[in-house]
This record gives sequence, structure tokens and C-alpha cells, in this order.
Amino acid sequence: MRVIGKAGHLGLVARFSLFLLAFLLALFLQIGISRYQNVFILEPMKTSTDNVQVVSRFLNTIEESLDLLDSYRWDFGSPATLVGNQRRLMNDADEALSALKIGTDSSHEQYFLTSAVNSTYKSYRSLLVELNDLLINGRDEDASALYYSDIEVCGGYLRQYAQELIETQIRDNSENHQRMMALNSNLDSIQNISVILCILIGSVLFSTIIRILGNVMAMARASQEIKKGNFDTPDVDESRRDEIGNLAIAFNDMKHSLKEQVHILEEKREMESTLYRKEKEALELQNHLEREKLQQLRNQINPHFLFNTLNVIKYKSHEEGAIATESLVSSLSRLFRYALQSNENECLLSREVRIVDEFYALTRARFGEKVSLVWSFSPDIDLTTTIVPSFILQPLVENAFKHGLGPKEDKGEVKVSIRKDEEFLRIAVADDGVGMSAEELGKLRSSLESPGSLGEHIGIYNVAARLRLLSSETEFCVESEKNKGTTIAMKLPLTVLEEEMEDCDDQDSDC
Repeated sequence: MRVIGKAGHLGLVARFSLFLLAFLLALFLQIGISRYQNVFILEPMKTSTDNVQVVSRFLNTIEESLDLLDSYRWDFGSPATLVGNQRRLMNDADEALSALKIGTDSSHEQYFLTSAVNSTYKSYRSLLVELNDLLINGRDEDASALYYSDIEVCGGYLRQYAQELIETQIRDNSENHQRMMALNSNLDSIQNISVILCILIGSVLFSTIIRILGNVMAMARASQEIKKGNFDTPDVDESRRDEIGNLAIAFNDMKHSLKEQVHILEEKREMESTLYRKEKEALELQNHLEREKLQQLRNQINPHFLFNTLNVIKYKSHEEGAIATESLVSSLSRLFRYALQSNENECLLSREVRIVDEFYALTRARFGEKVSLVWSFSPDIDLTTTIVPSFILQPLVENAFKHGLGPKEDKGEVKVSIRKDEEFLRIAVADDGVGMSAEELGKLRSSLESPGSLGEHIGIYNVAARLRLLSSETEFCVESEKNKGTTIAMKLPLTVLEEEMEDCDDQDSDC
């Protein structure tokens, strides 16, 4: 027995698990690095840039507001236009200031400047609201005094704080950008390494799968050859020390075992074939001995005495005018002559038909109009040249009259059909008698294989047995249904003489 596998080698499942684990780790590392870069580098840089843009937009809005107030003519200007523009600019400043995001990672300077901008803007906005109310109420002098005394000063501080905040953000962003770019460069190196690991692991895994598929395809091709009966194909490669190698070893062992089994089965089949031929020869020899015994029994009867006696009865019936009796005696004489002289295995089909007619004449004399016999021949059948086994029809017709029509109270009919089917002759004997039940039919079919249990069906068995000995292509089939009749169908090779053969059954002559 071969040892499958060796210690010290990882199994196929373990190697695939390690490869898959390493691949997943490299993949998760790649995803983690990408996520870290996005959350801690790209998003903070984007937020810082957005904050600079927000403060710049806020500063532009404040400067535009101060420029409008500085250029306004308090004695003849349009208060409504100034109030509308100031409200619009305050809304823009509110939106810009609300978009400003100062996180916990921002510098203290940014935090304090942002607080200063927010508090100063609140004061500036309150002063603008008060200014707008004065202008709407027509108090231009009070509004002018408020601008020069408070708003201009507060706006100057607000502009200064906003500018300082922008400068601080730009400076901090520059420092953070350099630091984050250095970190990002390190992360890119780690990411490149993880990508290379994924590619290497994937390549090794792909190569392993290709090798496995190569072994599997080799076993598949060998299986197809085995299916065709070719066991001499080269063995599958067993060099691998994993499950595929074990499978290859098991496959090769199975192939050699199947080859041995097939060889044993072939030898067994040859022995059975030889035994069958010997049994067939023994059966033929036994049939020959049975025919010899039958001939010896026939020879014990004095045919001349029997025929002379029948002729005396026939002439006596003729003298007395008993025409029907004379005809019956003639039929019986020809039937006996055929039975005693027909010692051959084969005879003309015309003789078989004639002897059935003689038997029907005797049967009709007994049953009268109750029974009838109908012949059906295909046009391409020549009775005088077609050869059939002797006594192949009369036992079947007798069985149909006796068991099919005999128990029937009404009239009955037996139909004999003979037709040609290419190189075969098909004969069917059918009656419309009492038939058989399914159980009776099953018993008859099974009993045809054992003549000792047939009893009154010995004639049917003899015909079936002789057909089996005649050729392996013969068929003998019995079909029956209760109260609907029975049909016996036969198929046998068609044998035809090249020339017509003399057919003589006259009771007063020897042929």
C-alpha cells in the first residue's frame, strides 16, 4: 500500500488559507491607508483651504460695506438704496461667517482671532441695524454721527481682525501642508508596498490555481479515455505533496484496479460464453436423443396395418354411401401419415397448412358450426417454397380450439395469419375465446421455461422450445385477456427454396 502525502508540507487548504489571509491583510491595509489619508490629510487640508476662502469672502463683504458707508452723501443720498445694500451685505457676511469651521486642531492664534472676528462682527452688525433704522426714520444727521463715531472704528477693527485671521490661516496651512505632505509620502510608500504584496500574493495564488486546474484537466482527460475502455493511458502526475497529489495517487490506483476488474470480467464472460455453447450443444444432443426415442416408439407401430385398416374403413364408408365418414377417415389418415412420416426438423409451409386443414376438418365434424378457422396470407408468401419447422402450427391451432373456443358457449373463430417481414416470417394464431386472466397468463409465460410443470400446455412449450433452438432471433409471445381471447405470435427467420419441392401426402402412395 502506498503512503499518500508526507509530513512537513502544508496542505492545499492551509496554503490557500494563508494566501487568502495575507491577501486580505494587504487589501485591508490598502483600504485603511486610503481612509486615513482621506480623513486625516485630505479633508483637513480642504477644510483649511475652504476657511481661507470663507474669511476672504467675509472680509470682502465687510470692506464693501465700509466703502458704501464711506462714499455715501449724508445730505442728499438715497437712504433706501443704502439700507438695501447694507442688508444684502449683512446676509452675505452672515452666510460666510457661518461657513467658517475652526476645529480643535487649529492654532490658538486662529481660535482667538476667530473669536475676535465673531464678537466684533456682532457689534458691527448691531450698529448697522441701528444705522438703518435711523436712515429709514429720516434721521440722517444721527446716522452720520453714528457712522463716524462708532461704525467706522468698529469696521476698522473688524477688517484688521479678518486680515490677521487670513494671514494666520495661510501661515498655519503652509506648515500643516508640509507636515501632511511628508506624512502622505510615507503613507504612499506603505500603500505601494501593500499593492506590491497584493500583486505578488495574487500571482502566486493564480499560479497555484492554474497548476491545480492542469492536474484536474489531466485527470478529466484520463477519465474520458477510461470511459472509452482505454486503461493504458499514462498515469497522472503524482509529484505534488498535497491533496491534489493524494487525489492523483488515488485516481491512478482506481484506474489500475478497474483495469484488473475489467480483465477479470472479460475472462468471466469468455468462460460463461464457452459454458453456454457447451450447454447448447448438450441440449441439442438431448433433443437429438429425444427424437431418436420418438422414432423408436413410432417404429413400434405398424404403419401399413394402420393405413390398410383406415383404407378398409374408407372403402366401406364409400360403399355404404357415408360420404362424411369417408372424408373424416381420409383426413385422419393423412394426419397420422404426416405425424409418423414427418421425422424431419423442417418442412414446406404448404404441408403445415394442409395438416391444419385436416385437423380442422376433424374438429368441425365434432363441434359443427360452433367453430371456424380463417386463414390470412400476405401476397408475397409462397407456400410451396417457404420452409418452416415441422408441427409448428397444428399444436397452436389445437390449443386455440381446445382451451379457447371449447369452454365458450357461443360461436368462436380461430384466425391464422402468415406474413413476410423483410427477412423474417411472422405467424399469429388468434382466437376470440374465453382467454386468460393476468395471473393465468403470467403462470403460462413462466412455465414455458420448465416443461415438467406444463401438463396440458406441452404442445405450446414444444413449439417455443424448438423456436429457441432454431435461432437467437426468433420470438414467441403469448397475449391474452379474460373473455376476449388469446393471441400467440411467432417470429422466425424466413427460409425459401430456390425451386419448388414435391409435396406428397396422399394416403395411398409413398413419397
